[in-house]
Amino acid sequence: MGVLGRNGSGKSTLLKILARITSPTEGTAVLSGRVGALLEIGTGFHPDLSGRENILLNGTMLGMTPTEVGRREDAIIEFSEVGDFIDTPVKHYSSGMFMRLAFAVAAHLDAEIMLVDEVLAVGDAAFQEKCKNKIREIARSGRTVLFTSHDMAAVMRICNSGIVLDGGRLDYSGSAREAVARYCRLMGVPLPQEPAAEDDFHAVSVNFNKSL
Repeated sequence: MGVLGRNGSGKSTLLKILARITSPTEGTAVLSGRVGALLEIGTGFHPDLSGRENILLNGTMLGMTPTEVGRREDAIIEFSEVGDFIDTPVKHYSSGMFMRLAFAVAAHLDAEIMLVDEVLAVGDAAFQEKCKNKIREIARSGRTVLFTSHDMAAVMRICNSGIVLDGGRLDYSGSAREAVARYCRLMGVPLPQEPAAEDDFHAVSVNFNKSL
């Protein structure tokens, strides 16, 4: 599900409520399943620790056990494409390398619900595409993904449903394409070209009836 809206509309607040980082001023959020949040990439990384050590540190902070981290370490390193520098302190990484490793750790968290907030803005085009494909893979596996972005083409590609927030309130809920169209009308920008059709995955049904 895409979560759309102009800056300050409540997108990040909603995801922080669902991630139990922020408490709602009214209403409740009920989740069933393990939650993985890609809200601020790299939170908890220690600059003096190596990439490998930060995989363990960040993985456990995200809710994985050391055994789970060890089992996924090779896949995380391969996905991040920083294998040649994995034993180098991350303070020597470029911002792109740092983002690659941090996203790889979070993306390999075995969670039923993934919250993804504008984490694809850093990194080269090829790695951004790889991240989008990973998010679609997570969704196709039967897990729930809430994805917020100002990249409307990415929303239409990754999501099959969407909501639009305006001033902290629900403005629209329906298909991803219609949510994008509604957002573009609110912002006064043209509707992006719809991406080529890809394999469908199960729709997510979510009801919102409270202001944030």
